Amino acid sequence: MSVAQISRNEAQAPVEQREALPLRIVRRLANSRELTLFVLVVALALAMTIVYPHNFPTGPNMRAVLLNLAPVGILVCGMMLLMIAGTFDLSVGSTLALSGVWAGVVSGWWGWPAEAALLIGVVVGAVAGLINGLIVTRIGINALIATLGTLTIYRSLTYVTAGTGVTPISDSFAEYGRAADPVLRIQSPFWAMLVLVLIGGWLIARTRFFRQFYFVGGNPRAAQLSGIRVDRLILIGFVIMGALAGIAGVLGAARLNSAVVNAGVGIELKVITATVLGGASLKGGEGTVLGGILGVLFIALIENAMIINAVGVFWQGLVVGLVLLFAVSLDRFKTAGRA
Repeated sequence: MSVAQISRNEAQAPVEQREALPLRIVRRLANSRELTLFVLVVALALAMTIVYPHNFPTGPNMRAVLLNLAPVGILVCGMMLLMIAGTFDLSVGSTLALSGVWAGVVSGWWGWPAEAALLIGVVVGAVAGLINGLIVTRIGINALIATLGTLTIYRSLTYVTAGTGVTPISDSFAEYGRAADPVLRIQSPFWAMLVLVLIGGWLIARTRFFRQFYFVGGNPRAAQLSGIRVDRLILIGFVIMGALAGIAGVLGAARLNSAVVNAGVGIELKVITATVLGGASLKGGEGTVLGGILGVLFIALIENAMIINAVGVFWQGLVVGLVLLFAVSLDRFKTAGRA
């Protein structure tokens, strides 16, 4: 190749790079799970508005959708943190029910102030998470087996504690779950979820301490050799997960003014589905709270469409399971593409 040809190629290189830049931007956006989910959510909402103009875009239906996704959204914040670290918790539904029942017992049966009941419910959840974390980090049992076992244990303790549940609890306790803002008239569980999402998203994305979870999930051995206390971080993650399950449990019991023992049955499937759909990797080291919440919203819209069409509850579970398989497949293809 002559010197003149080399000079011409070097002169053309910046032009070619400028022409390729839009394509690179599009490719990067296409690889963003958050952007993909956002587009899907907007497209699904527009389609439902067109197809069901008298059912979907109404105030009561919108409030119902946002309120129903609140407990899953709260749990996704904790599950995302655990999955970033390369682990997960299958007992969140049972922890949610146990926390709600204990809050109901304290306020409804013992007559303690509502504030004390709320606090005890959250503490019960945190203790349940602590037990999970100790089993995984100290005893060394795999998280799948450990939390599958505590799922059954916590659910059994819920039945032992309250039998058929606590109904009603108390009016003062119910106010914490039924209070609504004066403008949108959305009840407090949604606003609690929004606050937790904003705080959790900022902590995971911006603070040095919580950024360590990405290092642990990406390469636990390297993280430990670099001075990160891996077991302590995972233990803290489980405690946070349990406390968030406690918050979801007490707010749910307060909204219904009833602590039911079968609360949260099957919710772990929705939580894990939304978390993986939102960008969490089964191998750890990836994911954002924003992606998880978009996953929650996507599933909530699908469920709302099925409710509007009077689809049976068993078919709804089938659809959620298919979405989970789809999300895991995306994670598998993404991992294979990097190999």
